[in-house]
Amino acid sequence: MRDENLVELCHRAVFLQRSAYPRISFVEELPRYPVVRSCDGRQIGQAVTNILQNAVDAIEGRDAPVDGSLPQGKIVVRLLAGASGGAVVEVADNGRGLPQQGRERLTEPYVTTRTKGTGLGLAIVKKIMEDHGGDLVLDDNLGGGAVVRLVFVESSGREAAHGSSAIAAKSVAHGS
Repeated sequence: MRDENLVELCHRAVFLQRSAYPRISFVEELPRYPVVRSCDGRQIGQAVTNILQNAVDAIEGRDAPVDGSLPQGKIVVRLLAGASGGAVVEVADNGRGLPQQGRERLTEPYVTTRTKGTGLGLAIVKKIMEDHGGDLVLDDNLGGGAVVRLVFVESSGREAAHGSSAIAAKSVAHGS
């Protein structure tokens, strides 16, 4: 593993999705400073891409309300870096949301709620995060849709803390 800038990894993944899906609004809430972690950049980039693709699919799979109006699809990508070295990549969408029943199985291989899905995307993301000593957290978005978090635990402390603008990753990951 080598030092990788999570800001750049997120930005690249969003750029590709934004280009492929121009009708969806992609919002990046990324720090202006590098957030460097020792990781496999290719794997983390793949994890972020898988999460973004799931968000796109959830938006495109929404059911239109009775009046036929759907809000524009929106995906927000946040990167929150804590002073203690933890970090959270958060992808929030206004898609159809996660099922309440069987949600804990969504990270198992071949489990999917979509007719065209393979059921491998979240399983791969979970494995990548486990290999990096992190966690994958699935949650509901308050306004509808889903929030998926890639939680990176504290690192060796090589990353610089950035004053009061830093947010504790553990607090964010657990909704505090």
